[in-house]
Amino acid sequence: FRNKTEMRWRFSCSSDPIIQTAVAGLEKFDLSTTGSGEALERLFNYEADIAGYHVSNQQSSRAIHLRLSKSDIQIYPVMKRIQGLIVKKGNPLHIKSLDDLLNPRIRFINRQIGSGTRLLLDTLLLEEGIEASEINGYLQEEFTHSAVANAILAGKADVGVGVKNIALENGLGFIPLKDEIFFLAMHKDMVAQAEASKLIRKIRSYSGQMPGYKAVGLNRQIENWL
Repeated sequence: FRNKTEMRWRFSCSSDPIIQTAVAGLEKFDLSTTGSGEALERLFNYEADIAGYHVSNQQSSRAIHLRLSKSDIQIYPVMKRIQGLIVKKGNPLHIKSLDDLLNPRIRFINRQIGSGTRLLLDTLLLEEGIEASEINGYLQEEFTHSAVANAILAGKADVGVGVKNIALENGLGFIPLKDEIFFLAMHKDMVAQAEASKLIRKIRSYSGQMPGYKAVGLNRQIENWL
């Protein structure tokens, strides 16, 4: 583990506006936005002190928890959020579900490979028997929820996947797809740091106030996920 006198902690985390707001209020974290998978790999390799990741089904969550536990890594659920289709204001193309993405006139904007949102989309497409290659724009990628919203605002795309809060902030439409749980994971040495507790408290506090989010503070609130 790194020398604690450095007093700066490397936080590798999936894209989320609440995380960014929480970290902005703390001085001792260096936040790097990555996909959920990469955040966890950095934690395993001691290239990050804290990892933030999100999952949308209990089976995946339990599998990740098992792997982390074997490495003596602690996991904290911090919030629940809604992911869905972000569309233009008023939803002029009447997009209602993932099936509508098969319309060649509808331009989709995707998230990058390795992001939890991309994994969520691919899982849902597989469940519904939708061929990704038939979606116009599936290969067009952005790296954050805000970037997806900006692409839609700029008229570069008609629809993308992101969190409800970003859609509302930008005056865009939103069609819910899936609830997911956001977790923080850290090695035991990090758990003892006061800054880690502050970060967790801030995230839970902000998520209790933001549309499309709900604070999660106890494992029993997400029974069967761990």
